[in-house]
Amino acid sequence: MSPIRLLPSSPLAAFRAVALGIGLPLLGVGLLMAGLLGVVSYGVLPFMESLRSRHWQPVEAAIESVSLHAPPSSLHPPLDSVQIRYRYRVGDADHDGMRYDPHDGQYARDSSQSIVAGLQASPRITVWVNPSDPDDAMVFRELRWAVFLFTFPALALALAGGLMLFAGMLAWNQAKPGRRAGKPDQP
Repeated sequence: MSPIRLLPSSPLAAFRAVALGIGLPLLGVGLLMAGLLGVVSYGVLPFMESLRSRHWQPVEAAIESVSLHAPPSSLHPPLDSVQIRYRYRVGDADHDGMRYDPHDGQYARDSSQSIVAGLQASPRITVWVNPSDPDDAMVFRELRWAVFLFTFPALALALAGGLMLFAGMLAWNQAKPGRRAGKPDQP
């Protein structure tokens, strides 16, 4: 009985084997990295910043400027960015701050416009200052669930990328030249 080889029998089968063995893992790595970046950006880092700011102290600050910026490209989530600049005093030293919240001031369009209007209406606000590093401050220190929820599509993207990478690795392993059916690989 002759050994059965799992080599492609036609050019189309060879192309399919290469596409599955190389293209699928490459696409999987890209999706995995993009998903992990989204999980870290919208979930892990804001959560850690919110926890870290629990012991910060409230300080009065004067608003110097407030502006609203649209998303930089269509690849980003549809969130506007509230940009703020404020000045506050801790002890005998003046400090400048620019952070609005753990999510970098990202809000949906309607929410962002009302936030900016509220900030422009009052020249003074309360900011939360890190007592061990007075240069570290933010206006709003709570985790906002509407932005945090962007973590879940990013997690789904990372899982899909991981599955594609795994499937591509299996396809690559099955397409090894000279592999015989029913026999394990020899080292």
